[in-house]
Amino acid sequence: MAAERRPAPTLARCLALAAVVLAGAMPGLALAMQDEPPAPPADVAAPAAPVAWSSLTPDQQRLLAPVESQWPQLPPRQQQRLVRRAERWQRLPPDAQDRARDRLARFAAMTPEQRAAARQRLHEFQQLSPEEKQRMREAWRRFHDLPPEQRRALREQFEKDESSGP
Repeated sequence: MAAERRPAPTLARCLALAAVVLAGAMPGLALAMQDEPPAPPADVAAPAAPVAWSSLTPDQQRLLAPVESQWPQLPPRQQQRLVRRAERWQRLPPDAQDRARDRLARFAAMTPEQRAAARQRLHEFQQLSPEEKQRMREAWRRFHDLPPEQRRALREQFEKDESSGP
């Protein structure tokens, strides 16, 4: 069976796709793309112990402030993962720390469905070849350089195209 060929996307479609994929995934992308050693398999790892908010350092609390109200409800593994990330973020320059905190706040404000969609877009992005990733990044930069009204029009066109199907 021959591989199905898709028609080459137009520049506008690429830009709109890049905008939707990257803009929607940026909070999760920023958090997930940072180097973190993989967790041991669940059947090998010891049960995670909850992390008390009061046990965090002031710097960790500052960086994780966007999720403070949700902290007691977070699963212990997620608390520990966020603590590890906060430790890494402390080594970043102040402006990068601010971006990490802002992105965490945007991610924390998402509904579970939006988070799942962002994770799916991130997964799809990670499956791209290095060349495709670079094209997406370049398309995102070009999209970001457009005036806001053009970006909005492209997003709306993309959403309309997506909802109308193939």
